[in-house]
Amino acid sequence: MAPRKTKKSSKARGIGVDFKKVKNKVGRRLAPASNVTKVDIKSKSIILVGQSVAADKKGLAVNNRRLTLKELFQQTTHHNDNVRKDALMGIKDLLSRHPEELRSSAVSLVGKLCPRINDNSKAVRQALLELFQETIFAGLPQVLMCPLIPIMMAYISSAMTNLVTDIRIYSFQFLDALIQSYPSLVAANYVTQIIQSVVDFLSKPGIASQAGGQLRNILNTLLRFLSAYEKKSGFLNLSRTTCTENEQKVPRIFLSALHSYKSTVAEMTSILSPSHKNSNNGEGPDEFPMDLAEALVKALSSCWSECATLVCCGQLPDKDNLECMIKICSAIRFLVLIIKPELEQQLQLDSDITESKLGTDNPKLFRAGKSSHQSWIKEHLLPFLHRQLIAPFPIQAPLINLPKEMGEPLLLLNLSVFEAAMYIIIAGSSIYVEQYAISKLLNYFVDILNGQMLSFLGLSVGNFDKASEAAYLRRVLPFLPWLLLHIDREYQLRILTAFTNLFKSCKPTSKLKHLCLACIVKILQQSNRVEEQACHGTFMVDIFSFQKQWLQMLPMLLWELKENHCSTSLAVLKVLHYLGHTAPQCSLLAQEYMSLQPTLIPFFSTSYPSKSKNAARRLYGPFLKLPFICQEMALDLLFYYDKFSTAFLRAIAYCLCTELQVDLVVRCLEVIQAVYRRGSIQLSDYLSFIFTVLLESASTEGRSKEENYKHDSRMDTAKSYKRQRIIVGALCSCLLQIGDQRLVLHLLSPLICSSVAASPPPIVSFGLIQIINVLGTFETGLCVPKSLFDSLPSFLRDYVLLLAKRCFQHRINQEEFSISPFLHPFLNILAKSLKLSEAVLRQVCMLTNSGGKGNLYGRIFALVQIVSTTSARSKVVKNLDDASLFHSFEGGRALDIFQLEEANASSLFQTLTKIINSAYGWDMNDKCKMMFVAKK
Repeated sequence: MAPRKTKKSSKARGIGVDFKKVKNKVGRRLAPASNVTKVDIKSKSIILVGQSVAADKKGLAVNNRRLTLKELFQQTTHHNDNVRKDALMGIKDLLSRHPEELRSSAVSLVGKLCPRINDNSKAVRQALLELFQETIFAGLPQVLMCPLIPIMMAYISSAMTNLVTDIRIYSFQFLDALIQSYPSLVAANYVTQIIQSVVDFLSKPGIASQAGGQLRNILNTLLRFLSAYEKKSGFLNLSRTTCTENEQKVPRIFLSALHSYKSTVAEMTSILSPSHKNSNNGEGPDEFPMDLAEALVKALSSCWSECATLVCCGQLPDKDNLECMIKICSAIRFLVLIIKPELEQQLQLDSDITESKLGTDNPKLFRAGKSSHQSWIKEHLLPFLHRQLIAPFPIQAPLINLPKEMGEPLLLLNLSVFEAAMYIIIAGSSIYVEQYAISKLLNYFVDILNGQMLSFLGLSVGNFDKASEAAYLRRVLPFLPWLLLHIDREYQLRILTAFTNLFKSCKPTSKLKHLCLACIVKILQQSNRVEEQACHGTFMVDIFSFQKQWLQMLPMLLWELKENHCSTSLAVLKVLHYLGHTAPQCSLLAQEYMSLQPTLIPFFSTSYPSKSKNAARRLYGPFLKLPFICQEMALDLLFYYDKFSTAFLRAIAYCLCTELQVDLVVRCLEVIQAVYRRGSIQLSDYLSFIFTVLLESASTEGRSKEENYKHDSRMDTAKSYKRQRIIVGALCSCLLQIGDQRLVLHLLSPLICSSVAASPPPIVSFGLIQIINVLGTFETGLCVPKSLFDSLPSFLRDYVLLLAKRCFQHRINQEEFSISPFLHPFLNILAKSLKLSEAVLRQVCMLTNSGGKGNLYGRIFALVQIVSTTSARSKVVKNLDDASLFHSFEGGRALDIFQLEEANASSLFQTLTKIINSAYGWDMNDKCKMMFVAKK
């Protein structure tokens, strides 16, 4: 059956349908609507004009994140702690990259950063503290910081009263950094604010246990402030005191001291000028508020009591509380110095013992201070001394073997207690009333001097650092001179014995040795005050036995120090100088001082036999290599000796060689001359000393006199000749002041003859000839002993020839050398004696032509100088045999010799020709006449 056909629709598909039903498959995305706006953007970068600020920051100071200072300031007030901290670190980075921004923006920096002192975040406060310490305070000078200090102190004071304990504690660190960088600015105007804040903090009960290690930082800040205030007030107070006290008469020692080229009178009178006296209008710095001082003492006392109970409560002492107690003692010491600033100068052991300071210990300068201050110390500090400091002293630990890190803090604590107690006692102007209390301090002091620093603690020696022993002793030694004035004889002997043993045992090169020397001077000054001895009645029993021991150690100490420790050597010399100046005549101390001469000889020089010959060699001591001031002080010691041994004078004379400055040589001659005029040196020793100086002044270090005569290259310089002229002039001045010239020359003639026979170099011969010229020439002629006269012709001939040879060599080397001063005494002697002139002229003419150009020059030079004198030209030349005069110049051979290239020799020969032509009427150009006369 055929399929049934379907009927086709007569209408088109979709025609007449209102809504078309679209069937979508599951999972296929729908097509977008026809009215949808396309928002797809395809681009490699987004450029927004408003965010491009690179051009605006060009030339501005930025940090590593390209942030300016203004932007960083805005971030410091951000609510996020990390943002504020990063902003502070960014400011630090910016200032390190651009240091010039610190000074230009100092006001804005301090104004914007100071509010962060009260920040609640500890990390922010720590970053701010580092910024202030390492960048701002380190880069801003005091002049620029002066107007900014009030701003900082206002915020720091606000932080000190903050309700948050951590902020209050941290404020002291900002204060400590400010005081450390600008101590004078803070100490000048903020005493009340700082002390009141410290007192409020320390007055809280249980502060030692609650604050823990923070108490140590607060006490450290207090110490730094008190130290700054003490330096400021102490300086102004002492300067005002000096002005008032200098109105008195200038001490006599300023005018009579030998060791003084520069007078101190001008310096002292300049202080008395009206402008200086009225600079302060009679007022010192702002006085420390006594009510706050009383409150501070009470607060420190309560802190001490709390720390003391916690130190040894456990098995081991608490280190933090130990350090707090040490700082409390230091605070008490500074407080005493603030109230009585002259106390520091009174207790100071000045190692630089200058002459102006010797004997100037004016009791008015170290006055007792205001009576109100002294009574305040007795009322408030003495009870604290009795109850807190001395009662448990010495503070001991449990009897166990403590580690080293705990042994030293205990030792430091006891040293600090002793130091504070001594300051309180001395400021109170009396020994503490209870004898047992002061005896505890004295026993501790003796143990410290004996080196038993840990015996009272029950600790082993291994728990103590021996390297710090000298530093500990330097803290207690300044109290020794004061204690000797106020304690009984038993303790005097114990302390002096311990101190003497300490002085012997410490190394010569240590600073402790230097301090002991200063302490010795202080003790000697006090022992010489007869008024104080009579006042106290118990001053220093058997002091001479200790003075003798100290004196005997000083010369050996000078030798051990050598030239490597000049400051200690100078201190030793000043101690000897002070002893020589102050020791009463004919006293035991003066006799002991005189006995030091043999032990001082190695310090100057010694002699020992030479291996090759019998001549002695010199072994110079440390004296020659010390600085000028030490050498000067050593020479001034000679003035205070009443007697001189021959060996001591010889050792001093040997030191006056070319290695010593000519100023010191002349100074030594002046001192020895003053001692001779006083009658302390015999005439024979004095003449021997002068003659030895004449010979040794041209010798070099390490050589004998004979070796210097052979190897005189170092002496053959223009500078050496000038030096010798100065020394010879000083020696001749000393000889003229002895007495009769003929007698002095007669006494010296054996020494001169022996020196002439040794053929000395011209630099030494000049001194001998000058002595003969000064002592032997008169208006009537030359007057010398016959033995000396017989040795003069050959000696004078050799002198003028060698001098001419030196002059010839110096001119060739183009060295400035003036020969006239050295010819003057030679020609003056010849002019005074016709017989001597004739003998010298014959000696010159008898020489041969050997020796080269230098010898020829010398012969011509000698003939010109001798013949040019009036006596030789008028008398000597006419009486001489012509053949003997010109024997060496006979014939044409002489004319060929004098045709030298050197202009000096030719000029001299022409001068000689003119002189002889004038004397004889010859024509030296006529060779035949010269030959005829010579043959005749």
